[in-house]
Amino acid sequence: MGTSKSYSASIKGQPQWGNLSGAVTNNCDGGKITTSNLGNILSRYVSVIGGSGRVGRGSSKIAGRAGIRTARNIGAFLGEFSASGGNIQFALEQVGLTGLEGLSLNEVIDRLLEHCSGPSSTLDDVAAKAASQKILEELASDAGTIEEWQQQLTETLDNETLEDIIERYFGYYIFEHLSIMFYEKLIVDKGKTDCDNLFRQIKDYVFEKIKNMNKTNSLNNINWAGEDADRLIKNIQEDVLKIFEGYEG
Repeated sequence: MGTSKSYSASIKGQPQWGNLSGAVTNNCDGGKITTSNLGNILSRYVSVIGGSGRVGRGSSKIAGRAGIRTARNIGAFLGEFSASGGNIQFALEQVGLTGLEGLSLNEVIDRLLEHCSGPSSTLDDVAAKAASQKILEELASDAGTIEEWQQQLTETLDNETLEDIIERYFGYYIFEHLSIMFYEKLIVDKGKTDCDNLFRQIKDYVFEKIKNMNKTNSLNNINWAGEDADRLIKNIQEDVLKIFEGYEG
């Protein structure tokens, strides 16, 4: 509870909190939300957490740091998978996950999730972990075995870049932050149906914007333990946040 109260105090104390809260609450009415209103919600969210520059570089106390750490760990696993020519066992071992023989696919993904996210001691950690779970579930798709997952990952990385995947990770991360800030309270105030409608439209808006981003931070053949990985992941987080910034009407 201490973490939750501390986090709530830190975000509600921001100058733009009232604008964000009002925009979210007013649009939770069961209807179709205009693109302009969705833009306002996301722009005000970026203002509340500290702006794309501070958050993107990990300088905000509210958001960003857990996202960077977790995105690097996901990227390292996927980078090792690509470097190995599509060998999941090798990739897992390279990031320090050994002794997984005999485990089910779900158990392996759970171990990878814990490795990528670590303990959730803050609500920023909770958002990062939830986002990690979403992107790993997306990457596993309908695979039922390790072998099927290996094939699924190979096909995914043949069709899109690692940069695409990390950008989507940050999309989930933004969405999870907004959910933590508002979802439970809005269910009480507005009802589950209207709340789910709002967040579905926010999610669609976030991912539509990210899908159309320019790709400027190639993650191919980098040293995931080095400074380049840190710099590029921060660049991607900042670029993702920047597309939502400065939209307020």
